Amino acid sequence: VVLVHSCAGGCGLLALAILKALGAKAIGTVGSSSKVDVVLDRFPGYMSKEQVIVRSSSPAEYQDQLRTSLRFLGAASFDIALDAVAGKYFQPTFDCLGPGGRHVVYGAADMTPQGDKVWTLLNPMVGLKLAYKYLTRPKVDPLELPAQNKSVMGFNLIWLFSKVGQLAALLDQLYEMNLKPPLVGNTFDFEELPGALRLFQSGQT
Repeated sequence: VVLVHSCAGGCGLLALAILKALGAKAIGTVGSSSKVDVVLDRFPGYMSKEQVIVRSSSPAEYQDQLRTSLRFLGAASFDIALDAVAGKYFQPTFDCLGPGGRHVVYGAADMTPQGDKVWTLLNPMVGLKLAYKYLTRPKVDPLELPAQNKSVMGFNLIWLFSKVGQLAALLDQLYEMNLKPPLVGNTFDFEELPGALRLFQSGQT
């Protein structure tokens, strides 16, 4: 079973499509109830409402949500977590990994500020909030990992740009899956770029 954070976004939808093609079971999370239907409409018969979690702001409640979805699939834990959220959602996700599980972090949306004002000095509370999140972020003790038999991994595609052969082989495998074209939620002219960025920061895309 694979957990896909932000499963209604571009990376999340593609991850679900790949998992479906591979025959793997999936559970996804979204930050807003308005995104649930996006996932259900995209994957009828594969993703059900019990498999799409609207993340609670409470880490404890969020972990209960994960456990409930796992029980629905008849599973006790996740084998892989694809994590683009991190922050306060990291530890509950990590705790739901089974032995041999891999927690792949490729983003940190929970740690990312929203809106234009955050890039100014006019709102010091934003900086304090970010500092608090950073200082209280969950930490993994590497000495405990062998006993837990879990892995935490980081992924950034930029480090593969020099490995043209490897990327080409992966793209060939992707094309062979014959997946649906990516879902385009909004389109913008170049002059509308600031508005596009604001929408992206809002978490509503």
